[in-house]
Amino acid sequence: MGPLLSERFKDRLATVLIRAGGVLVILVVVGIVVNIGAQALPLFVGASEGPLEEVSTSSPPLLAASSPRRDLVWMLARDGVIRIPGLEDLAVSKEGSVLTAADCEIHDVVSAITEEGSVVVGRVRFHDAWTAGQRRTTARWQAMAEPLDLGGADWVGVTANADEDGNLMVAAWNRSGGFSVAMWDAEDEDWDIRSSVTGISGVRAAAVAEGLGNLAVIDHRGGLRVLSGRDLEGSTVVGVDEPMVTARFLIGGGSLVAVGSDGRPRILLSTPRVQVQNGGDESMRVSGVVIAPGKAAIVPDDEVGRRLASRPEVVLRSCPPEWRVVRTLRPVDGEPTVMAVAHRRRGFAVGTAAGDVALYYSTSGRRLLADEWSTSPVRALTIDPKGDGMVTVAGGAVLRRSVNNPHPEVSLRTLFLPVWYEGYAAPKWVWQSTGGSDAFEPKLSLWPLIFGTLKATLYAMLFSIPLALLAAVYVSQLAPPWLQSVVKPTLELMAAVPSVVVGFLAALWLAPRLESALLAVILGVVALPVAVVVALGVWRLVPDRLRKMLPDGGELLLLLVAGGVVVACVGALAGPIEARFFDGDLQRFLFSEWGLRYDQRNSIVVGLALGFAVIPVIFTIAEDACSAVPQALVNASRALGATRWQTAVRLVVPAASPGLFAAVMLGLGRAVGETMIVLMAAGNTPLLDLSPFNGMRTMSAAIAVEVPEAPVGGTLFRVLFLTGTLLFFFTLALTTLADLVGDHLRKRYARF
Repeated sequence: MGPLLSERFKDRLATVLIRAGGVLVILVVVGIVVNIGAQALPLFVGASEGPLEEVSTSSPPLLAASSPRRDLVWMLARDGVIRIPGLEDLAVSKEGSVLTAADCEIHDVVSAITEEGSVVVGRVRFHDAWTAGQRRTTARWQAMAEPLDLGGADWVGVTANADEDGNLMVAAWNRSGGFSVAMWDAEDEDWDIRSSVTGISGVRAAAVAEGLGNLAVIDHRGGLRVLSGRDLEGSTVVGVDEPMVTARFLIGGGSLVAVGSDGRPRILLSTPRVQVQNGGDESMRVSGVVIAPGKAAIVPDDEVGRRLASRPEVVLRSCPPEWRVVRTLRPVDGEPTVMAVAHRRRGFAVGTAAGDVALYYSTSGRRLLADEWSTSPVRALTIDPKGDGMVTVAGGAVLRRSVNNPHPEVSLRTLFLPVWYEGYAAPKWVWQSTGGSDAFEPKLSLWPLIFGTLKATLYAMLFSIPLALLAAVYVSQLAPPWLQSVVKPTLELMAAVPSVVVGFLAALWLAPRLESALLAVILGVVALPVAVVVALGVWRLVPDRLRKMLPDGGELLLLLVAGGVVVACVGALAGPIEARFFDGDLQRFLFSEWGLRYDQRNSIVVGLALGFAVIPVIFTIAEDACSAVPQALVNASRALGATRWQTAVRLVVPAASPGLFAAVMLGLGRAVGETMIVLMAAGNTPLLDLSPFNGMRTMSAAIAVEVPEAPVGGTLFRVLFLTGTLLFFFTLALTTLADLVGDHLRKRYARF
């Protein structure tokens, strides 16, 4: 009994260890997925705010804002003095003058106007000095121009902004309907005043864009107008159907936020347009507009120039852009009174007559916060320089609050739905995570990455599945033993080639040669399958007496001869065909006639390289599945008169179908998760285009390229972790599908 108990103990111990190992593996995988998902979860958590703080002040100020460190608050009083608790006062206007209005624009451009119409523009600058380990902060008023004298009286509003060269634009309005615009030339140090603007009177509010390219004006009826350039020419405004109360340009100057009397913020974008003149004999359709011969139409410039520039019958002329409402956001509670914009992002805040303040983000269209700050109307509102707090003036009190708003630009809508971005003619799925300035608008749609992953996988599987499965069936059922001993180890050895080597060869060796011999490759892809079919048809016509004289595998000689003849003919005829039908340049013909741009690192290169890496996976599993079919069944089929080909197709393939499907799905999973090959050979262009002549960016390639540069805990960092989570679940779905279909096929063909 001792040895028997010992064997039972060993069996039970082995069972426990195997189960424990399996459970441990599952727990580790689940833990990894949970950790990755936890990094992405904060993307969907809304903003939060700290407690409300009241800043002591001797008199109600016109304007208040925070220093960059948020440790100080400065307040501009009506006597023209900026007061900062703990620091010396700063004089803004001459002594004895009374300010009637003030404004704070992007990058802390402060403008104020006196009763007599004297305008001052400048910034409040803070400087930190360290002495004996202690930080000492000082402040000063930095005037950006000489005081501007507009004259007159009853000035009730002023706003100003600057460009990178220090030039200024000032807009001011009074109760009697007067409206003046002045330009400061930083080089000549001189003001150019326009005391009247055509068609503008009874101004209620105005805003100047960063860069001074646009001026928005709201008249006393609530009508919104946008004036462009130094000549202040009117632009078309589309979609504003309610009276507007206030408006502001966001950072960069290409986005305008206008809040209506209904409390709803509207996001307006400058939409590019182009005039298309049809000089041909037939009607043409451009961006959904039908243009008759000899006629012209103005259409959104949705890459129209790129697609039509090469057509001689088309004449393109640039047109002024139009401002169009692209998003209408959730309303604020109460009548809007003031609005402030963020300095580094496309966020903005709206204050109301009920004392409420709401925080929004333009790109995502989210209302991030909405809370009551006071029971009195909000008269002034600013967002802190780093976007981590806000300051208001309400009921004569200065109130401030910290704001935690780490990921305002992300929502399910921006990740998976088309978004209308600044500078675009229509909503699009775009992945562009970084830019060259603070005004850059992050575009983090995941669809280009998902599409690129599916596209790379599609072309790889189109190349690998037929070759791998046909090779597996041939080697296991039809090939002679000597050929099996050569082909099977060779294909399995392909799996040992590092993917970085495959990607390197594809990018630096294959891609240039494919570009120089594009037409030959296309002709070869069409001609080789035809040659194989013809060669096999010829083989069937060979008398049995002659076939028996050839060694086993002799049909391969015929296929090799046919393939060699095709390659030689294609190489000889590609040049003349290209010269005769494509004017000697196939790539230029594709672009000019069909609008297809050829990139050297494209889907064909990726399909060949990635297919090379996937073929060993599919072949090995498929060949084992075919070889596992009982030899007794094969012998019985041959004994009943079936040929080897009939036996392979009608018996072996159905019986091995679960394994064949599993092989395909495992190859698909390898293609989906591959990184180095697509990183090196795909061109890394996140395009939504099935064309085989351009590249793509896959999810795995985006993670590999951008994670090292993404700030830890930042929006891009977490979006990439979300991408990794989606990639895992995508692979899990493929594996689950493979298991379900394989189980179904095993039950269906159980009789074999």
